[in-house]
Amino acid sequence: MLFIRDDDLKLAFVTMLNKLIYSHKLVLRPYLKAIQENSSDENLHRIQHLEHLLEQNTEQRETLTKLIAQDYIDQILYNRENNALLSQADGFRADIEALRTNMTGDMSRVREAERLLHFTEKEHMLTAFDDILFARFVDHIDVYSRQKIGFVMKCGLTFQERLGD
Repeated sequence: MLFIRDDDLKLAFVTMLNKLIYSHKLVLRPYLKAIQENSSDENLHRIQHLEHLLEQNTEQRETLTKLIAQDYIDQILYNRENNALLSQADGFRADIEALRTNMTGDMSRVREAERLLHFTEKEHMLTAFDDILFARFVDHIDVYSRQKIGFVMKCGLTFQERLGD
């Protein structure tokens, strides 16, 4: 079984954070700006559109109920159309819930990106591994090979580093 030494992982983490400290203006600021702009506006408009469609769906079901009450349509047609509208409404509700969940995840990524940017703006180059920083910023590590790993950050970015030979 092959393994990766703990010291190599720690050194790669320090190297990656030092690169971010040096280049936070080029990497983290544009990323933060992009996820802030993209996350909320687009999803809010989509949710509003789906809620409008849900209202129209409710009105159509009310119209169907009036038509069957006045004997303009038969029971079979009513059931078929009503079931289709109920199914469509369930789909709209599921889409709205998925978008709201996505917005919550986006807000979490924004918050984590802000924390990382704040740290890199204030910090000087690191000389040693700090397990508190690792736990604060890294979600997990992807191992691509014995020579290459990726730090998957809580803000959603993945930074790849080469390991020492």
